[in-house]
Amino acid sequence: MATTSTPTRTPAPTRSRARRDAGATKRRILEAAEQVVLRDGVGHLTLDAAAHEAGLSKGGVLYHFPTRDSLVAAMVTRIIDQFEEDIASHLPEAGTPDAERPGAYARAYLRATVEPAAPGEERLGAALLAAAAAEPALMVPLQEAAEGWQARMLDDGLDPALATVVRLACDGLWLCDLFGLASPQGALRTSVAAAFDQLTRVTS
Repeated sequence: MATTSTPTRTPAPTRSRARRDAGATKRRILEAAEQVVLRDGVGHLTLDAAAHEAGLSKGGVLYHFPTRDSLVAAMVTRIIDQFEEDIASHLPEAGTPDAERPGAYARAYLRATVEPAAPGEERLGAALLAAAAAEPALMVPLQEAAEGWQARMLDDGLDPALATVVRLACDGLWLCDLFGLASPQGALRTSVAAAFDQLTRVTS
């Protein structure tokens, strides 16, 4: 007797998989946009250019980034997130003596600032900050991040004024690196970093 087979149904994508796919597409678009900025300059960054670089339709880009400003804001946020990861990588393990010493966060912030940037990272950051500065709303993610960094500095066991000096010194070095403003290199950079580090070890 012949039997009939029941067609196998392909499982529908789960919500978590859909989120992962959407996240991967957003990263693809952001990486493509970064390549456009590094190769052609931020003035040539358009949604069309990002779509072409990513190998997607413009509609695919518009789904995630409805405007150029939203794309630039996401690129700025991506730089912030990468810096946050760098800070976290330099924090001592929770519960260790180093983690309990005053200035642990300040030292992690310092090390994340002075470590060598990835190729093209400084040019990308400078271009994006220049673009964001022309539209104040695009600076909001960076302003909010700075408020968070300052709050962590003030909660780091150091004198509040000294902790703020350390952050301002690090931020100044970062901006000098971004815009090529005579930032120290080599042995001088190492000495500057050591001087900053000593400030994080001053206790009242």
